[in-house]
Amino acid sequence: MALPISTILQHYKRPEIQQEILANAKDREIAVRFEDIFGPRPDTLTYPGDILELAKQGATSFHASEELWSNPLQLNPDMKRHELEKLRKGWDLVIDVDCPYWEFSKLITHLLIQALKKHGVKSISCKFSGNKGFHIGVPFEAFPKKAGGKDIRLLFPDGVRKIAAYLTYYIDSSEMDHALSSAILEGKEVSDIAKELGVPAEKLIMDVCAKCQQPLEEKKDRTMEMACPYCGTMHRIGEEKLHFECTKCRKLVRIETSAYGPVCKTCGRTTVAKKFDLHQILSVDALLISSRHLFRMPYSLHEKSGLCSIPVDPEKVLAFEKKEAMPPHVKASRFRFLERKDIPAEDAARLFDDAFHWDITSQQERNELQELFEGKTDSKGKAFDNPAEAVPAAFFPPCIQLILKGMEDGRKRSIFILVNFLTSAGWSYDQIEKLLKEWNQRNKEPLREVNITGAIRYHKQQKKKFLPPNCRNMAYYSSMNVCKPDAFCRKITNPANYALLKARSAGETKKKK
Repeated sequence: MALPISTILQHYKRPEIQQEILANAKDREIAVRFEDIFGPRPDTLTYPGDILELAKQGATSFHASEELWSNPLQLNPDMKRHELEKLRKGWDLVIDVDCPYWEFSKLITHLLIQALKKHGVKSISCKFSGNKGFHIGVPFEAFPKKAGGKDIRLLFPDGVRKIAAYLTYYIDSSEMDHALSSAILEGKEVSDIAKELGVPAEKLIMDVCAKCQQPLEEKKDRTMEMACPYCGTMHRIGEEKLHFECTKCRKLVRIETSAYGPVCKTCGRTTVAKKFDLHQILSVDALLISSRHLFRMPYSLHEKSGLCSIPVDPEKVLAFEKKEAMPPHVKASRFRFLERKDIPAEDAARLFDDAFHWDITSQQERNELQELFEGKTDSKGKAFDNPAEAVPAAFFPPCIQLILKGMEDGRKRSIFILVNFLTSAGWSYDQIEKLLKEWNQRNKEPLREVNITGAIRYHKQQKKKFLPPNCRNMAYYSSMNVCKPDAFCRKITNPANYALLKARSAGETKKKK
């Protein structure tokens, strides 16, 4: 339905609306929409009166580039990448959340904002898109100088894609207790959600790996190798059977039917679990953006809905109702989208660091970290009474001292042991990272640095901290050839206890209050 010309003129003639649109237009390329078509690009807005004059000519909405330019009017579609980069001053992070179901759209936006806050970002702004979703913004001034070793100014649109993909993963990850799935399914059946969305219920459920939650794919080779559980003899089975007879011990071996089914592309497991397919409802429009990508400017009208794209309090997204965006009700808000004033330096540094690390770390490596930190400790889940001060390295047990000399094998397991040990010994994460990087250079073949930073990052995110494996699990240490006990080792059950008791007996440390 076309917007009435009277509504358009009454809205855009308001001085406060003109001032807010103009404030957002600084250093941006502007595109003016005339109902169904855009005007010529590039364009800019210089004076408040420009907005009303364009509305009189039939302009219905105003759109701006996410990128910030030294001179937007120099842009042209034939420019090469290096020419665009020379002209680009920076770019803002704009995450476009679009979902056909309004309540889910609000929920996703709310969780993305919470995820940004968990990453220490304070300069968060939000606005209603004008139709079905929201825009979440973080200004360029909040960014670090570099990310992934590159000048941040040059990382558009790849930077937006990586951050959007990471945050989409994060809001339904274990770090946020699978908040999105839990909230969607709370008190609802899948059939009810399918009815609300107008899709078949089976489209909302997907088969995933029961271990790592990744999608499964059908095996191309229906044959398989399987060891006899009684004598260990390997057998190659070329057709689907429920049992086979071992050629060596002659015992009948049962085959799990899942062995012939889909297999996880990440870990190779065949155990199937059912999972709500979030991609059926979650749409974060960032993967398809390119240079000179536009977003609807704040206080700009929407041609289809007739509503206004207004800033929203980031803390009250869940309470927002569309009626607040009806043009006659709109007032200039104290919340400004992409506010550039009083931005803390490198406010979004951790967000960029985590997102770029996540992008280069494979899912398999993340699964390995989870198994190490959650499945290999035998401390029975008991929290450890950490010391208030870092235990000096002179009091570390023989196994830790040997590991720190450098390893040929078992380097990834060594990271797990060292991170758990050092945190239990009162070391800060900065101290641990410095020590591990020095240790890595002593290894016969150094690991990639992301193995170290990833392990430390994963450990930080866990709600509980645990001890390294206990000394009674000697096979764990002896398999790495580092279990060389001294006389004091007989008195302790865990390497962390060794260090703490040694330090206390020497008067070097005390319990954390």
